[in-house]
Amino acid sequence: MDETRKLAAFVADSTFESLPASVVERAKTYVLDCLGSGFVGAPQPWAGIVADMVHEIGGKGEATMFTLDWQAPVSLAALVNGVMIGGFESEHIGHVSHPAGTVFPAGFAIAEREHTSGRDFVTALALGYELVCRIGDAQTGAVEVVRGFHNPSANGPFSGAAVTGKLLGFDAETLANALGIAGSHSGGLIEYVWHGEMTKRLHLGRATQMGMESAFLAQRGFTGPATIIEGPYGYLHAFSPSPEPEKLLSGLGEEWRMEKLTIKAYPNHATSQAVVAAIQAFKRDVAFEPSQVESLTIKAAGRLLEERYLDRAPTSLMGAQYSLLFATATAIYRDLDDPLQFNESALSDAGILQLAQKIQVEESAGGTQLEVRIGGQTHQLEATTFVGAADNPASFDVVANKFRRFSRHALSERQQDAMIEMVQQLDRLDDMSRLARSVSGDGSAA
Repeated sequence: MDETRKLAAFVADSTFESLPASVVERAKTYVLDCLGSGFVGAPQPWAGIVADMVHEIGGKGEATMFTLDWQAPVSLAALVNGVMIGGFESEHIGHVSHPAGTVFPAGFAIAEREHTSGRDFVTALALGYELVCRIGDAQTGAVEVVRGFHNPSANGPFSGAAVTGKLLGFDAETLANALGIAGSHSGGLIEYVWHGEMTKRLHLGRATQMGMESAFLAQRGFTGPATIIEGPYGYLHAFSPSPEPEKLLSGLGEEWRMEKLTIKAYPNHATSQAVVAAIQAFKRDVAFEPSQVESLTIKAAGRLLEERYLDRAPTSLMGAQYSLLFATATAIYRDLDDPLQFNESALSDAGILQLAQKIQVEESAGGTQLEVRIGGQTHQLEATTFVGAADNPASFDVVANKFRRFSRHALSERQQDAMIEMVQQLDRLDDMSRLARSVSGDGSAA
């Protein structure tokens, strides 16, 4: 019954020097991916709704938000940036968590306000990632598929509290209180999966905001249960029907689970990333018109065959991004190297709609394959993995290419080069506000 305290002590006591070099480099890669995801999420309508609400609330301008020319209080800026990063199916995920949208936004806002060094930011980010990955592993995916809670909305507040507490220099006891408070903000239901309502877009931003505010309360002496994760009425017991609490501390400080996350290449659900990647590669090798596709069969197993991923005629963009069938048809008709081509107009695109209706799905013994028939010839496509999968990690250079694709509507090539260079040298940056200001809409990136 001391897992929460030990995790809090690990976060509080770890230093930059205690991080393996591979963890530091991976953290930089994740930072760049967060930036790309934020830029592509910024112009989405749900992000605008949340930003408008925050602007109306007002408050002291403390932190920058993607493409906006005004600032907000840190917790509200974290909310907006969390919605932008986590709201367009573009951010990295893994270990039953979405740290890009629950760790980065809180850390980014605090680091800007406090003029934190890049080295301290990388340290806090890595530790926040590691904590939420361990909580995710311990809760298992049953929190979502059995109980109906959205995983990152459930475990995200812990990581927002951890990264905030680390950046503010909390000791282990204060950090344990912050985690104890954060656990009471866990929630987020996945009922949105059937029709694709916007609540999913909100969850990660709200989780990072609530985690940060939990840390602020702990800083002021507010207390929370120091057994919040493992206790008899704690998080694991309440949210998971089959928790594995031994995964919270196993190999702590030696085995870094945050190193193995999935970095998405395209703006669709993780389950269909490999399929879209295979289609994009196929289109580069074989010249054809989408209307020439006579038939398309997906042979798959496991999660891809769940009902929530098989909607042939989604009524919302989120539903389209979730649907294996619709994402496949969209990838055939559109060049998803430009993520903004996956937009609302796809929902009424006659070609996409027709192809989505005729795609066949068959259960396979293992792996995922596609059979695409064009002009009487059948092409076999392997779609078992993709560059960016946990078992096929994306390098910094690969993520830099993704960043360019995902931010080119918002940044000039010169601005992109400057941001990539800054992230590459992040552990040498003296003031994180320089990077934070570069994401604004007032030209600071120039």
